[in-house]
Amino acid sequence: MEYLWTFLESLTSFKRPCYISDEIDARHQATEIHLPVTGYRIIVTVVVASVGMTKSALSYGQEPMEATTVECGFGVGIVTG
Repeated sequence: MEYLWTFLESLTSFKRPCYISDEIDARHQATEIHLPVTGYRIIVTVVVASVGMTKSALSYGQEPMEATTVECGFGVGIVTG
């Protein structure tokens, strides 16, 4: 790696980053208490479950085109939202 960094520094003005690899005491990392269940997580869980149940009901009901439409609509909503 030293040869690569030397080459990069001579070819460009890119300098080698300096990293600190000291371990952090785990007791100091968990200073804040995070709620395991939030409103956002509840909303996401309900939406994903309802879309999944709708898709599976359509699939089992011999409606594959409608099931694919639900899946595509949900995917577009997730990607754009």
